[in-house]
Order: sequence, then C-alpha cells, then structure tokens
Amino acid sequence: MEAEKPAVKRQRTKYDAAFRAEAVRRVSQDGQAATRVAQALGMSEALLGRWVRAARAQAARPAGSVALEQENKHLRTQLARAEMERDIFRTYAKGVT
Repeated sequence: MEAEKPAVKRQRTKYDAAFRAEAVRRVSQDGQAATRVAQALGMSEALLGRWVRAARAQAARPAGSVALEQENKHLRTQLARAEMERDIFRTYAKGVT
C-alpha cells in the first residue's frame, strides 16, 4: 500500500489594484473574452469574472453613493446609541417611581 501524501497547500496569489484594473479594462473596454484574458494573465477565469461584475456594479452606482452609505452607517450607529440610552432612562425612571 502506498502511504497517503499530505495535501499541498496552494499559495494564494495577491494581485495589486493596477493589475486588477488592467484585467477588467481588457474585458470591459477592449471587448476581449474573459477566458482569453484570464489565460493570458495566468489567473482564474472565475476570479476575473468576479472582478468584472464588481466593476460593473460599482459603475452602476450613482455618484456620491459611497459617502451616503457612510453617513447612513454613522446615523444608524447614533440612533442605536440614542435608543439604548432612552431604554436605560426608561428603566431607571420606572424603578424610581
């Protein structure tokens, strides 16, 4: 019987922002097939597809939406805190009377 070989962990490749932008540009603007671009760059077609979908979703967002999302997050946090304080005061007020 052969001894089982331990599974070799595959090293995850990290791509910088410029590489990602160029890969997405080739597919989106140049009209090249994602399969060919992925093969030419030596990367996964699935990963390139995710990048392209994310870029399209980002382009479809209205200008300033990131700032609005950040403001909404901040306001939700403030509201949660104010509600918590209100509940604490209500509990305290019930105990005093």
